[in-house]
Amino acid sequence: MDSEILETLVLDLGDDENSAEDQSIGNLVEQTRTFAPADPGSAVQTFFNEHPSAEGVVIVDGQTPLGLVMRNDFFQKIGTLYGRDLYMHRPVKLIMNASPLVVDVSVDIATISLIAMNRPHDQLYDMVLITEHEHYVGVVSIKRFMIELSKNREKEIELLKNQKEILHKANEAEIRHRKQIEEKSLELAEKNDSIKNLMDNAGQGFLSFGPDLSVSSEYSLECVQIFRMQLGGRNFLELMSKHIVAESGENMAKVFDNIFSSSKSLREKVYLSLLPTEFVIYDKNVSIEYKVIKQGAQKKMMLILTDITEKKKLEAAMTEERNNVKMVVKALTKQSDVLAAIEEFSQFIGSEAKAIIESGEPKAALAEIFRIVHTHKGDFGQLGLHNTGARLHVMEDALSVLTARPEPPTRAELTAVVSEWDAQAILQADVDTLTNMLGKSFFEKDERYHVSLEALEALEGKVLGLPDNPDRQDILSALYKLRLRPLKDIMAEYQDYLQALAGRLGKSVEPLRITGDDVFVDKDNIQKFVKSLVHVFRNMIDHGIESPEERLESGKREFGMIECHVEKNGDAVCLAVSDDGKGIDTSKVLSVAMAKGLITQEQSQKMTPEQIYDLLFMDSLSTKDQVSALSGRGVGLAAVKAEIERLGGGIKVDSQLGHGSKFKFILPLS
Repeated sequence: MDSEILETLVLDLGDDENSAEDQSIGNLVEQTRTFAPADPGSAVQTFFNEHPSAEGVVIVDGQTPLGLVMRNDFFQKIGTLYGRDLYMHRPVKLIMNASPLVVDVSVDIATISLIAMNRPHDQLYDMVLITEHEHYVGVVSIKRFMIELSKNREKEIELLKNQKEILHKANEAEIRHRKQIEEKSLELAEKNDSIKNLMDNAGQGFLSFGPDLSVSSEYSLECVQIFRMQLGGRNFLELMSKHIVAESGENMAKVFDNIFSSSKSLREKVYLSLLPTEFVIYDKNVSIEYKVIKQGAQKKMMLILTDITEKKKLEAAMTEERNNVKMVVKALTKQSDVLAAIEEFSQFIGSEAKAIIESGEPKAALAEIFRIVHTHKGDFGQLGLHNTGARLHVMEDALSVLTARPEPPTRAELTAVVSEWDAQAILQADVDTLTNMLGKSFFEKDERYHVSLEALEALEGKVLGLPDNPDRQDILSALYKLRLRPLKDIMAEYQDYLQALAGRLGKSVEPLRITGDDVFVDKDNIQKFVKSLVHVFRNMIDHGIESPEERLESGKREFGMIECHVEKNGDAVCLAVSDDGKGIDTSKVLSVAMAKGLITQEQSQKMTPEQIYDLLFMDSLSTKDQVSALSGRGVGLAAVKAEIERLGGGIKVDSQLGHGSKFKFILPLS
């Protein structure tokens, strides 16, 4: 090829490189009107009426784009039956497309064209939202976008024609050689395009990186949609840093380093199992599967990313439906308990909480309210009212913030917290579910007594007015017994709860075993105490009973055992609740108590086992490392102690490490 032809070809190729600089989407960005998510739909209509050429508007929260409202979609919605009434005076966020196409300004036009054309048909002509460092900067109109693509295509065709003319001036030998190269290149490009098309249309993200964690330039289109930017050359953990906590990123870095430095495949599999598999990336639930790829002496990590947002929503809906069915079944069998729990909780929120604050010292009032809320959460959990239990957990979080402060809260602060509580709102979700499935009549019945308590008391009053003789005493005794129920029957109500709780915690327990004397008690009198025992049962399953694997390794039966034994002793009854779990580790109890400032090290060295067990009933003491919806607050056993003391009874604890624990509750019968 002579020097003149070569110089012309180089100049043309240089022009091609300059035109590539214009391929950024930033050259096509336009500004359109933005609205806040709370703006009414009427504001959008007014804007569209005043600007007939406007294709759509963007909904933003500060600098973050939340959604898109296209002109045609908007007028179709308000044109439907009731559409105007529903949308004109309600927040515009109800009308917006909450899943528009959002890309970073750095993404090139070719990549965006592929993403845009792969959108659902009903969103094909929606505008593209453009961000820079996740801040909204403008939109790209699909109409203008297509025009620019067409122009670029014409330039490319013209450039190819010029290059073809130049190449034809070269000698025949070089032409043949170039044709051979082009044929091979075309064959390779077709193979690469075929593989890329397959990856881009698989509905999953594929990327890879080496020991430096720098993402290779070959990755699927889905990766751009997940991370909203091009990934080539970027550090994978830096991409993930805004979506995971720093500690998790550090752990992943260590695992990746061990994988790349390991020479044994078995170790690689162990390390891979330590990597987290689910993340939330830009409000999307994404699962990641990790694979080790070896190319000769080199090793790379391949990641397969799958958007499982819809799957998670479906699972959540199925879980909600399953929990609702369980709640309804329990409500049918324990209607009186459900109604009583709702009534007691409503009274507590309505007046009792404020009365506790007004009548006592703020710190003690906070501890008392904390215990009551914790007990109510256990009550509703036992009865299956899962939504109410979740809301009570949030209430506990607010109280725990006050409890953790160095200085105690003021009476005004406590009053402000409880004043925000709304019993109806807290109960609403579960009440609505029960009403929809069982009807309003479920809450209008009270089946706790075949004869009302008032009528029974009135009858007792009339009998007391009769002359004192043996017959009168027999009648009074018979009337009193109408209020009594066998204590063993009352404890049997925990049967289903224990099985359900064990299942949630991955434990296996036998049916609750109840033995001993037939002692009759006034259920109304001991009801709060019996409800507080939910904390004892929960601790036995959560802290005491080992996993099936641990039990088998220690020579125990796979299924743990919890037993209630009732024994009458004169004017009192002893209720013993025991398990055959791991027992109470007194050294751990002392360590936690000292860490929380409940005792000094000097005091700990002089304490007897009985004194150490007493620490379990102190506020804020919990040997569990994390707070969950089930336990970890350190207020459960304190609530039990408060109720037994209210009845004038007492508690004794006995435990043997590795063999289980026993709680003895002494209750007066009169």
